[in-house]
Amino acid sequence: MSDFEDRLAALDPAAREPYEHRDLDSLISRITTQPVRTKSRLWHNIELKVASTLIAGAMVTAGAVAVFQGAGAGLPVLAIQSTSGAHSLKSASLPTKGAMQIYEEFNFTAGPGLTATSPTSSSYELQIPSSGSNEAVRVAKIFGVSGSPVNTSGEGVDWTITGPSGSSLDYANSWVPEWSYAASPATMSTDFLPSDLPSQSTLANDVQSYLAKLGYGYTLSTPSFGTTTSTSNTTTTGSTSTADVTYSVAVDGMSTDQYVSFSVDANNNVVNASGPTFKVGSSLVYPLQSLAAGVAALNVEQQSKYRATSPETNTSTTGAGTNPTSPTASGPPIVNVTLNADSLSFETYQLTDGTMWMLPVYNYTGVETNLDGSSSSGTWYELAVDPTYVHVTNSTGTGGTHGVINY
Repeated sequence: MSDFEDRLAALDPAAREPYEHRDLDSLISRITTQPVRTKSRLWHNIELKVASTLIAGAMVTAGAVAVFQGAGAGLPVLAIQSTSGAHSLKSASLPTKGAMQIYEEFNFTAGPGLTATSPTSSSYELQIPSSGSNEAVRVAKIFGVSGSPVNTSGEGVDWTITGPSGSSLDYANSWVPEWSYAASPATMSTDFLPSDLPSQSTLANDVQSYLAKLGYGYTLSTPSFGTTTSTSNTTTTGSTSTADVTYSVAVDGMSTDQYVSFSVDANNNVVNASGPTFKVGSSLVYPLQSLAAGVAALNVEQQSKYRATSPETNTSTTGAGTNPTSPTASGPPIVNVTLNADSLSFETYQLTDGTMWMLPVYNYTGVETNLDGSSSSGTWYELAVDPTYVHVTNSTGTGGTHGVINY
């Protein structure tokens, strides 16, 4: 019988033997070699970001505040706090070619525009409020919510304030602290059409007004506007429409992985809002690895994630636009990617001393040639700081003091 027929037979309640894969060791090996994919985040719960394997292999073994001898201007080494299994590769989408080809290994090639020149860029330490409960109270008052902060995590780091009307302010201290405001449904305008909503310029002015009151001092990137219409399940209210906007927080004129969002109703009342809680602190200018070196780092990262687990090698497919299906029988399919454009942005990293930093990363875009000959675009990132100045560690950190916001 075939393996498929064995599975069907095992579904029979009268079957005396449960189904067992014919080569269980091989199956386990394939599962354990699959990479952990980083999940994207819009404005909640940023995932941990770590430097690539190339950086980990080329760095010095120093602490978070160590100084690399001979480095320009005695720049401190950035000891980045890592977690087991995390990695720096980020794809804009997770291509799925079939039931047995969910994961793919990318073979990156630098296009002619990705040079070997090594530029420089500033990195910024973030100042975080010293007291989450006090910051929650301060932000709640800005949105008209009064009340006592309630610890919702049991660890004294997450707080919620609920006002008499039912409006609330949440302060979450996971990764970069974030505030989140939600108006009481009873206060929202209803039975309005999207055309009745405030204009985009009005909404943009609302955001700037609140940012000035919040006092964090960061700027915002180009907005992304939209509208949302929802219908209540109760008979007391009708449909609710909101005008929505999302910004990426900008540092030094570049976008970051932090977001601010606002929604207002037809009467221009804020319905929902959220954003990060930090000020931009001191900065250091670091040499960056070249764009071409960053592409090489992506390939090294791939090689570390897809190590051969079987001596048997598949044969390559032939024909225009096709690629090898796998380096080994148990390996993933290989997809060739030509990276032909880049941009520089900031991502949030935590160092082993507990401080949070905005570090520059390369955002590569390119075209992947799929196994069936079709092509699609994607985006990947790589930490841009020269590997000499980076140390990745799997320690849990010392819980050091963050840069503190003073009001």
